[in-house]
Amino acid sequence: MINRVCLDCHRITPYGSRCPACQAVRDQLYKGAYRKESKAVREAAQVCWLCGEGYRLGDPWTADHVDAGNAESPLLPAHRSCNSRRGNKTVDPKGRS
Repeated sequence: MINRVCLDCHRITPYGSRCPACQAVRDQLYKGAYRKESKAVREAAQVCWLCGEGYRLGDPWTADHVDAGNAESPLLPAHRSCNSRRGNKTVDPKGRS
C-alpha cells in the first residue's frame, strides 16, 4: 500500500487520493443535483469553455467548475484533456491567464 497526501487536507493517507473524512465530504457535495447538472452540461456541450474548440474524437466532454475546487461554482463544458491540463488553477475562458 502506498501512502499519499490527501488532495484536500494534505494529511498522509493510505486510502488513495483523499483521506476517509475528506472523501465523505466530497461524496456528499457531488451527488444528486450535481450529477444531474453535470450530465446536462455534458449532453448540451458544443464548445469547450477553456480552449474554444468543438467536439474532439476520443476527448469526451466533462463538466468543469468555473472556480476550480469550488463545488458551488457554475459548471461549463470542457474537453477532458483541457480540464485535466487546467487542474486546480484559475484561468479565464479559452485558456487566457
